[in-house]
Amino acid sequence: MIKTPIDMRLFTQDLTASVWTLGAIGALLESGLVVLLHEPRSLEELATRCPTLSKGLIERCLAVAAAAGIVTVNDGRYLIVEGAAPFSQQPFRSALQGDIRSTLIQSMLLLDAAAGKGSDAGWRYTDPVLLQAQGDSSALFPPMFKMNIVPALGNLAARLDAPGSRFLDIGVGVAAFTIAMCRIWPNLQVVGIDPFDAPLAIARENIKQADLVHRIELRKIAAQDLRDEGVFDLAWLPSFFIPAPVLSAVLDRVLISLNPGGWLLFPIGGFVGDDRQRTGFALANEFWGGPVLYISEAEALLKQVGFKAIRALPGPPVWPQLLVAQRGTSPAI
Repeated sequence: MIKTPIDMRLFTQDLTASVWTLGAIGALLESGLVVLLHEPRSLEELATRCPTLSKGLIERCLAVAAAAGIVTVNDGRYLIVEGAAPFSQQPFRSALQGDIRSTLIQSMLLLDAAAGKGSDAGWRYTDPVLLQAQGDSSALFPPMFKMNIVPALGNLAARLDAPGSRFLDIGVGVAAFTIAMCRIWPNLQVVGIDPFDAPLAIARENIKQADLVHRIELRKIAAQDLRDEGVFDLAWLPSFFIPAPVLSAVLDRVLISLNPGGWLLFPIGGFVGDDRQRTGFALANEFWGGPVLYISEAEALLKQVGFKAIRALPGPPVWPQLLVAQRGTSPAI
C-alpha cells in the first residue's frame, strides 16, 4: 500500500526498472545476441558478432538479463538458461519480440491518448511496425493449439488434416497467425477478414513472402458483414478487438459460416493470472475497443446466439482466457 510520496516514487521507480528490463530482453532478441547465448560467450565475442549495439550496451543488457535470471555468468562468459532457451529459436523468438515491441509501443499510445494527442477509438492503427509486432506476437498460439487443445475438440484434428479444410481468421491483421496455421496444417485453406487497409497491405506482402497466396484469401470487410454459410471447420474470433454493440451480430454470422460440427475459438481478456496481470490485460482489452468479458458473460452470449458445447479451457496465465464453442451437428440452426 502506498502511504507516503516516497512510497509512490519507489513504486514507480521499480516499475521503471521493469520497463528497462523488458527493453533489455527485447534488445537481446532483436539484435540476435540471444541466438549466440546458446553457448557460453565472452563479452568480447558477443560484441564482435553484434553490429547493432555497442559493447557497453551489450554489457548492460546482459547484466539486466542476469539479474532477471535469464542468463548466467561464469568466468566472464554468458549463457542463456534452459527455461529461456526456446525463445532464441523460431517461432518463439519472433513471437516474444513482437509481444515486447507491441506492448512498449502501445503503452506510449495510451499516454498520447490521455494527453489528447491520439485516439482511444479501438484498434485502428496504421503504423506498420506496431501492426507487424502485434501479428508476430500471435504466431505462437497455433502450435500450442494443435498440441494442447485440438485433441479435446472431437474430430477437429481429422477435419483440419483433410484436403479442403477451411479456417476463418477474423481480424487477420498482417496474417502472421494465419500463416502459422497454414504451416501447421498443410491442407488448410483460409479466409482472413479485416476492415482496414493498412494491415491488409502488409498481410498481402507477408503471404506472398510465405508462398501461401494460393491458400489464403484476404477480404476487406467487417465481421458483421460476413455472408459465408456452412463452409468453415474452424473460426478464430478475438473478442477484445470487436466493439460490444456488434459482437452479438458478429457471433451470429460466424455461427452461420461454420460447417455443422465446426468450432469457434473465442478468446476473452482480463481474467487470467494474478491481479496485476488481470487488470493489465483488461486495460489493454479496453484500449483495443472490445468488451472486457467474464467467463459467465461470454458463455451466456455464445449460448444466446446458438452455439453448443461451450466451455472455457484451462491454460497458462500467459494467454487470454479461451472459450470454445461448436455449431450443432444438424445443418439447421
